[in-house]
Order: sequence, then structure tokens, then C-alpha cells
Amino acid sequence: MGWPYHFLDLTSEQKHQRRYLLDWYGSLAQISVFVPLLAAQGYFLFIWANRRWVGQGNSDAPNSPHAKRQRVNGTGRVRSVTETARKVAWWAGNSLDVFGYHLGTNGDALAALLWAAWLLLLCVLQTGDDYMHITKRFGTVASSQLPFQYLLALKSPYSPLQVLTRSSHETLNVLHQHLGYILTALFYLHGALYVNYYVINDLLWAKLKEPYIICGIVSIIAFTAVGTTALTPVRKWSYRVFYITHVTLAAALLPVLFFHVSHIRIYLYETVAIYALNTLLRASNTDSMSGTVKLLPNSSLLEINIPLPKAASGKQPSKWHPGQHAYVSLAGHPFLRTFRSNPFTVASIPAADGSLTFIARVLDGNTAKLARQADDRKLSTQMMSVEGPYGVATHADKLLGYDRILLVAGGVGGTFLVPLYRQLLEDLSPSKGSYRRQRVSFLWVARSKADVTWALPADVKEKEGFAERLEVRLTGNITDATAVDNGFEISSDREEDTAAYGEPKGGIELEEQKQLLSNDQDEDGGTDSCALKFAAGRPHIARIVDQTFAHGFTEKVAVVVCGPQKLNAALRKEVGRYVARGRDVWFWDESFAF
Repeated sequence: MGWPYHFLDLTSEQKHQRRYLLDWYGSLAQISVFVPLLAAQGYFLFIWANRRWVGQGNSDAPNSPHAKRQRVNGTGRVRSVTETARKVAWWAGNSLDVFGYHLGTNGDALAALLWAAWLLLLCVLQTGDDYMHITKRFGTVASSQLPFQYLLALKSPYSPLQVLTRSSHETLNVLHQHLGYILTALFYLHGALYVNYYVINDLLWAKLKEPYIICGIVSIIAFTAVGTTALTPVRKWSYRVFYITHVTLAAALLPVLFFHVSHIRIYLYETVAIYALNTLLRASNTDSMSGTVKLLPNSSLLEINIPLPKAASGKQPSKWHPGQHAYVSLAGHPFLRTFRSNPFTVASIPAADGSLTFIARVLDGNTAKLARQADDRKLSTQMMSVEGPYGVATHADKLLGYDRILLVAGGVGGTFLVPLYRQLLEDLSPSKGSYRRQRVSFLWVARSKADVTWALPADVKEKEGFAERLEVRLTGNITDATAVDNGFEISSDREEDTAAYGEPKGGIELEEQKQLLSNDQDEDGGTDSCALKFAAGRPHIARIVDQTFAHGFTEKVAVVVCGPQKLNAALRKEVGRYVARGRDVWFWDESFAF
């Protein structure tokens, strides 16, 4: 079978029909975005109805073993569908790596593959054998996705996509990346077919002088630069290069495409509206606040502490929650702040502590600049720009709906989990030793004590209960495995003595999906009189997971992990054994490794 497309000499009426089909399929490609969104609403409705129905069916015999099983899985077909849905959802959440390159999860890759196939289908339908028709169709269909692409990048929790999918910006950002690669491929096909046409007809040199052609070439180069700098190796080398390139070209692309061709301007107007909305929401969500910056003794950690003003009621504002993050930088021009700020996780419990605390490992870029300020001015007050909060605010409440909770942190990944842990203990019971607290287990794998000494709360009573459900494993060099140093007891229970699960030496720079933040530490670097027990060596992940799930089939289990990919993958693999058996599990992976 030969190449089916040919250069055709069309009449005015045929050209008009071609333009109609180009606009129609561009609109269809854009409108079809609502199909998966409607499917998601149907899924949420099914989950709601299933939980409501199961709950009503179990109300008569809450202590019956049969009723307890129904509480988790339902009965008959509903139970079968529920268990199948859990297994499918778990498979979709598994990491997909090809030749060592991380492509997201199975679900992300499958969604991207299906969407790419759909867009390609829309690019070829009703094109006949008209070479110029399919050439233009690639560009039109790709342009129709630009508003959706920019909407996926919207950080605000008021984003329509976040509301409809009940997802955070971090989750949708993976789809944003995949769609970016799809659009770049479509634009490449659009450009390659045009270049082929110009070469065959000896028009290439003449066309390269046309302004609208130059705009098209610049656009493709810009898309290439955005996609290339977003690759993992480049982000590892310099996150700042990636971020500045991304932000700058995302804005510059729109006017360039505007002058390329007029037929796609309707999509550009929509994209500009979304871009303006994003800018407005970010500006309205940014405050100038005074706080202190200091380097914590005997570590490479930087602490930022910003007191929160009390509301008229005397209570602290409820805007901030554990698990969220904010963009923080020293105060300056709003435009320059865009390129200087980093996303830092809220490491305190603002409503209880009365302040926002951010702690980051000092590397380069913004953290290095903040560290220099701390070096120069000690504890003097600094004016800072704080944009936020962003991210999921419901983790603490969601955890209360589970019978058993396992928290696992690797290295400075504990900074994400410590506020959740503190909030959870307080919500379950304020008293140390209570039965409800026995539902919680917190495992922290760290290279050294410096990664954990900040964690103890300031309140003496809370301090006493903090270590109750916490196990710390040290994987770095420990000179005396039986010594008690600075209130920390170290045992010699080495279960695995190979490479650490904890944070790699040197750490990594903080950025959007790699939040390495922490809480307070005493001024002298100590830990007061409250001892935390340490064990040397890596933990036995499989054994810990088995212990968590050993309390009954009917228990719903929540597992939250924040650490390097190896630790997260090892934990997910072990938890997956119980999902395959039909257990009801909520697994949240807050990765900070690239």
C-alpha cells in the first residue's frame, strides 16, 4: 500500500469544505475533553452509592462477623465489583519505568496512550487523499488542546479540573506533562509535512522568509525546549533552568502562535483567559509576611518561621493544613518572585502552633539565598512572599476514616509526615497510651540523627506522646550502637545492612513534587529530656506491612509514605500483596525523588 495522500488542486468550494472540517474536528477534539470528566463523575457517584448502600445494609448487626465483612466489601456482585475496582485502581497506580526512565504510573501512561490515539484518529478522519488537509489537521487538533494543557497546569485549588477530578495539582501535573509530549509530537508532524511539501515544490527558501512561517518554526522550537527541559535528567541537573524555561516560554508561545495563523486564534483566546485566571489567582493567594530565617545547628537545614495573625475570634486561621505547601521567597518584585520562589511543605500545624514553619535542606538557588540571609542577619525579622496554600488539605481528616494507619518516611521525607502524625494523634486521643492511638504506626528511616532531631514538638505533654507510636531506623554510620546521646537511645537491631532507603547523600533541591520540609528543633540542636529510641539498620518492610494488616480482614488500612522512590516502591510492592487479596487500602505516595 502506497502513501495515500496527494497534492490536490481544489476549487473554492472544496477549500471551504476543508476549512469547515478542520474547524469541526478541532472543536470536537476540544469538546471531547468532557467525556473523561463525565466518566469520572460517574465513578464518584458509584463509589458514593456503594458506600451508602453498604452502610445501610450493615446497620442492623454491627457486631456480626458477616456484617463486618459486608462493611468493607458489600455482598454478592457489589463485593465482586468493588474488589475488582480496587485491584484495577491499584494496578493503575503502579509506577511505570521503561529503560530506567520513569513514565509516571500505569494509569497515567494508559490515559496518555488512549488520548494520543483519539487525537490521531481525529487527525485522519475525513481527510480523504488531501495532503494539505491532514497537514493542517495535525496543527488544528494540537492547537485545540492548548486550553486544556494550560488548565492542567493551574495550581489553584479552585481549578475546575481539580474540583471535578478531586485531585491535587501535583496529580494533574503528570497528565500535563504527558499531554505536552503529545502536542509536541502533533506539531512536529504538522511542521514535517509542510517542510516536505515546500521541498518537493521548491518553495522552502521562499517560505522561510515569510513571517508566519518563522512564527511556526519558533513555536516548534519553543515546544521542544519546554519538553526537553522537563525531562528528568535536566531537572536533576538544574531545576531552576527547567522552571524559568517553562514559565517564560509558556507565556511567549501564545503571541507567536497568534501571528502564525488566524484559524487557531479562538483556542488562543481561551488559553489566554486561563493564563490570566491563573495569574490572578496566584496574585490573590500571595501575602507579604514577616518571619525569621535561621540555620539549624549541626545540620544543613534551614528553618523559616512565620507567625500567623489571630482571627477576631482569637483562633488561628484554618486556611492552612498539614500536608499542604506554599511558594516562599524573600520579598521583592512580583515578577522576579516567580523565578526565585520554591514550593515548601507546611511542616507545622498552623492552627495549633500559630505559625507556618518550613525547613529545607540548603542546596543552591533559593535555599542558598535564604541561607545567606540567615547567616548575615541571624534571627532578625525578614519580609517574605508566601503564596499558598496549595496541595491536598484533607489528608488529616481522611486518615480518621481508617481502622489502621501506617506512616513511612525516608530521610527528610519525614517533614511531610510529622505534622500529619501530630494531628492524627491529637484527633484520635490527646492522652498518651490510649487504645485509639494503637491504630497508628510511624516508621522513619533516616541516615543520621540530624534528619530527625527537629521533630519533637515544643509542648512538653505532646512531647511525651510523640515517641509512643514512632520507630526510627538509622542507616548511616553509627559509631556506638548502644550509646545514649542527647536523649536518643540507639539499639543494634540491624535487620538489613545494605544501602539505605533514606535520602541520598547531598539531598536534592526542593521543587513542586519534591517537598523536603520539616518542623522545629531546639536552639542548641538538642532534644530536651524526651528520649526517642533509635534502631540501627534498614527496616524489614515486608514484616512491618504484615504487622499492619494482621489485625483482621475487615479493617480498612491507610498507608502514607514520603521518601525516595526505592523506599516508596518497596512499600507499595508489599502493600500490593494485600490489595490482591481484596483488602480495602488507601495508599498515598508523596515522592520527593526525581
